[in-house]
Amino acid sequence: METIDCIKTRRSRRLFTDKEVPDEIITTLIDCAVNAPSSIDCQPWHFVIVKNRESKLKLARLKEEGNQQHILTAPISIVVCVDINKSPGRWIEDGVTATENILLGAHDIGLGAVYVTGFKSSKPEVAEDIRSILNLPENIMPITILPIGYPDDSEKLEKKELIDVNNIIHHEKW
Repeated sequence: METIDCIKTRRSRRLFTDKEVPDEIITTLIDCAVNAPSSIDCQPWHFVIVKNRESKLKLARLKEEGNQQHILTAPISIVVCVDINKSPGRWIEDGVTATENILLGAHDIGLGAVYVTGFKSSKPEVAEDIRSILNLPENIMPITILPIGYPDDSEKLEKKELIDVNNIIHHEKW
């Protein structure tokens, strides 16, 4: 798939088949992530692969307010984390760039995925709960949870209405 086509056709997928995602594909997705840009090239990433039903259930319950049952139904979730000691001041950005590379890589190879916030500055207790569930060290901050799997074709994807780029481009000044 061409890069621009991959970017323009990727959509959040919340329904998955129960087909297992092979470890080689998971490694490929993590390889996509570590090719993301990071502030001062600090590469602060860590990734927790969650397959265990008990762990997925705890994460899904934690995120219940947003109806995050796809965490439970996806064959895997990748929790994108950063070492906040390696990425002073820019760790959220560093985690999100790696996240986007995983989402695009998953789409490119025919997997579905959805972005679920793991860190929210207005609710720091969510990250603390994730840290507890996954036994993360104090310096490791969860940024996103990415439920991933083979997409269930019964999921109806609505056409995404995008803003007109001509309304948001400014040349030289606002």
